[in-house]
Amino acid sequence: MPIKLMAASRRRPGLTRAEYFRYIEHYHGTVARLERFKIERYIQNHVIDGAFGVLSDREHRNKTSDREAVVELHFSTFRDMLDTLEPQGVEQSRANQDGKFFADEPTNIIVMAEEVELPVVNPRPRFNPGLSEPGQGAVKVLHFVMRKPEVFPQDFYRLWRRAHDEALAKSPYAQEMFRKIVVNKRSRINDNDAAARAHFRMVDPPVYDLVVSFWVDSMEQVGAFRQYVEAIQESSLDFADWSESFFLYCRPVRIIDDAPPKD
Repeated sequence: MPIKLMAASRRRPGLTRAEYFRYIEHYHGTVARLERFKIERYIQNHVIDGAFGVLSDREHRNKTSDREAVVELHFSTFRDMLDTLEPQGVEQSRANQDGKFFADEPTNIIVMAEEVELPVVNPRPRFNPGLSEPGQGAVKVLHFVMRKPEVFPQDFYRLWRRAHDEALAKSPYAQEMFRKIVVNKRSRINDNDAAARAHFRMVDPPVYDLVVSFWVDSMEQVGAFRQYVEAIQESSLDFADWSESFFLYCRPVRIIDDAPPKD
């Protein structure tokens, strides 16, 4: 079963955002290519902007707010992921040792996810403004949704889908501008994440059961997501802790992809 490992990080002290982006793309990305192991696909999402919590919050309840990038590592199987994070015959991979040079590692957030793509009204299979990947738009919005602890995971996903559909129905601009939507559901094997925790050196990270990816044409269209997110946060369905949730506007950067989309 394919699995995706998502890791959200912020820059370590002393680095500007520009230095962080340059390092993670050109040096850390090169390390990943040289020591690929069993990575099937690797996308870096460099954060352009974002928001944490809701306007009624007086302070950030999420103490690991502020993200500079979210990386997505795709694997064919869970075993392939473990073999990459803990390669046999290697005490520490170069990628494992490299994180401290650009990331504030204790605040890393990871999600092992299974992908489900949802239909959109107006996909553009050939659209590419030069900033990202053909067929997906130039800006990816990553919405990290925190489940309320009293809501069971399966009820959470069911209620989110109802709220999502209702929010889209109330958001005509979002319906027009969303080019692709992918739901990343926290995998049940995420409870067996010792290898990922060791690799990314997290300390007591928050647990997100859902990350939803939305693609739009450019930063000029991110207002479509704002329309949508305000609608879903106003839902009468009580399933999410919006104060602990956040969203990021990102520029996707392809690091490893043996089968890029056709132009």
